[in-house]
Amino acid sequence: MLASIITGSEGMVDFAWSRDDELDGALILSGEEDHIAKGRYCFQTTYLNECYSEYFLHCGNNFKLIWLLRNPRSVVYSLLHNWKRFALNELFQGCGISLLSNDLHRRYDRFGLLAVNRLTRACLSYNAKISQVNDIANTLGPDMVMVVDYDDLVINKQVMLPEIYNFINLPYKSEYADEIRESSLKKAEKLSSRERVMIDEVCMPVYEKLKKCL
Repeated sequence: MLASIITGSEGMVDFAWSRDDELDGALILSGEEDHIAKGRYCFQTTYLNECYSEYFLHCGNNFKLIWLLRNPRSVVYSLLHNWKRFALNELFQGCGISLLSNDLHRRYDRFGLLAVNRLTRACLSYNAKISQVNDIANTLGPDMVMVVDYDDLVINKQVMLPEIYNFINLPYKSEYADEIRESSLKKAEKLSSRERVMIDEVCMPVYEKLKKCL
């Protein structure tokens, strides 16, 4: 959502050449696709997983990184019900596996993914992924990294969005906020009681701790 809004803003260039702009951006950033820079771009880098340290290789390249922190109920719901099984497993094996208990890790070593139910995989993946922002923010510093809570952005868009545009040094227009819909906050309401209980026990403390650091 935010990448789309920024890309469509005055002063930005749309790099995408296919229907999958996330993949287009990944191909450019990885060097797999030849590309001649024509101006300012906005890339979404959701899928770095365990390779997030690649951000640190570009410290002198004058870029801004916006990290969207989102409540675990909404994110885990998407991981469980909107993501394909392969994508969740890749995220879990990329970073979530590091949070397995010793007992569960032994079972995983023996039986593989069958030893860890899908909800556990999603919760641990969420915790591991959002915790990366500590290392990223401390390494790159406040001039390069801005951490924004997704729910705060949606609810207080006329306040938060101008702050984001100020951070990226881009002129802001009030109509940009029209692209933000509060309906996106209702996703968590679809969780089952079992899912909600585990998410609140496993993920919510990690989220609340990081949010206090904003």
